[in-house]
Amino acid sequence: MLKKSRFIGGALILAAAGILSKIIGMFYRIPLQEIVGNSGLGLYQEVYPLYLTFLILATAGIPVALSRIIAESLAEGKTAEVRQILARSMLMMGIIGVVLFFLLYLSAPLIALFMGNPHLTGPIRAISLSLLFVPLIAVLRGYFSGHQQMIYVGLSQVFEQTLRVAFILIASLYLVSLGEDTDTVITGVNFGTMISTVISLLFLSCLLWLSQRKKQASPSTGDWRSLAWWGDRHFYLAMWRIAWPICISALVIPIFSLVDSFMAINIFRYVWHVDGVTADSWFGIYSRGGSLLQLASLFGASIALSIVPAIAEARRQGDEQRASTLTRLSYRFAWLIGLPAGLGLAAVAEGANLALYGDTDGSLAMAILGISAIPLSLLLATNGILQGIGKEKIPAAHLLWGVIAKAILTLLLASLLGIDGLALSWLGATSFVCMLNMRKIAAFVRVELNVRFDLLYPLLAAGVMTLLAWGVTEFVSTSLSSAALKPRLLGALETVSGVGIGLIVYLSSLLAVPLITHSELEWLPGGAKLSKLMGRLRKR
Repeated sequence: MLKKSRFIGGALILAAAGILSKIIGMFYRIPLQEIVGNSGLGLYQEVYPLYLTFLILATAGIPVALSRIIAESLAEGKTAEVRQILARSMLMMGIIGVVLFFLLYLSAPLIALFMGNPHLTGPIRAISLSLLFVPLIAVLRGYFSGHQQMIYVGLSQVFEQTLRVAFILIASLYLVSLGEDTDTVITGVNFGTMISTVISLLFLSCLLWLSQRKKQASPSTGDWRSLAWWGDRHFYLAMWRIAWPICISALVIPIFSLVDSFMAINIFRYVWHVDGVTADSWFGIYSRGGSLLQLASLFGASIALSIVPAIAEARRQGDEQRASTLTRLSYRFAWLIGLPAGLGLAAVAEGANLALYGDTDGSLAMAILGISAIPLSLLLATNGILQGIGKEKIPAAHLLWGVIAKAILTLLLASLLGIDGLALSWLGATSFVCMLNMRKIAAFVRVELNVRFDLLYPLLAAGVMTLLAWGVTEFVSTSLSSAALKPRLLGALETVSGVGIGLIVYLSSLLAVPLITHSELEWLPGGAKLSKLMGRLRKR
């Protein structure tokens, strides 16, 4: 049976790795913007959501489906089948990767035409090469997730992101030094992404080998050299039934970003009547908040990946009470962490924008995207809950309604408010899908939520935190405005001060009020020590 600390512990490991990866991915935009400018960054951001969409189609459902199948096999004691499941998954995903690579590579000119920028053909083709390798990476991560070895998943994410950023910066610096145009530079940057995926695949293979050495490998069932061993159609059909709706539902961030990519440039050009370079620059400024949005919603995504094998194991063992407890914990922790993360980002948006990009253009849009992280965190967590209870088609259906809502809101709000309207469309669309998910979960799992304790108290604590964090950033800005500091240094001081005060205030509230119970602390690694600390704080 899954240990109590393992579910939330796995989510915390993935969240920590995700935060580190996003920080690495966020800060590389500073030198990249300096190297290629706002128009180059906008060009890169136009291509990346398209690649991310294909990437998720090739990978997102498999780690979750594989982790669920492996967790169910382990719960039933069928350990001998696990290596066979891994081998068949590698074969299937290798074929899918090749198909998607050719699809994206050959359709690149047509896609670039639809996006209103024929210069995107080269960058799209360069980044399509990564699709040959990332599906295999996804299989290995799903294998580790099924064994609840989240440390390997997190380690591989950080390693891959570090390599990706290094190759992006090296490629951009080298090509700019040769005097190449922006299109060629972004093509080279995307080619660097492919190199990082190859090395990451080798790294994960080494981790798999090391993990197998630490324990006695279970014998494989059957003869791996026979066609029947590889060609079990029941396995592939089961994987397909689980994976395809998960793939669709995992497209929340990239497909909403893709709506922006297809619609925003055209809205800027034909509604706001600006030229192509200005439209790319506006989109580059708006895109500054994208990585921060993902950063603030990471814990929700981590819960989604960690909850699926945990709930699948509980339901396979007939433990509905445990499934209900896991569902409530998912709600609670997604809200307790997503709420301060989103509001905190909104509070320090101006300082963070100044620190990262050297000016405050688009700060309001960044703050709105920060608030959007709150419903997005809950949306991702509820996706995982529905997938864990075997209702993986429901999030996929809800996403389709979300895309319609996002397109309508983007057309309306971006036409009226520009990049601020684009950010507001995220807030509206993610809130809509989140409410659809929560309504469906209530029909399948009995979850008892206390409105005052679970909703209002955390909201009050996060609100106080936000006001104090914003007040500190304004105080630092006013106090140091005459100190002749460089803009980025001033922005960094504002951000660090605001984040520091916000963390102190919210964490104190979390333990002292308390916003988290002693029984819930038992689900955290080191929860017993935290429980004693909370008790001492309450006495004082």
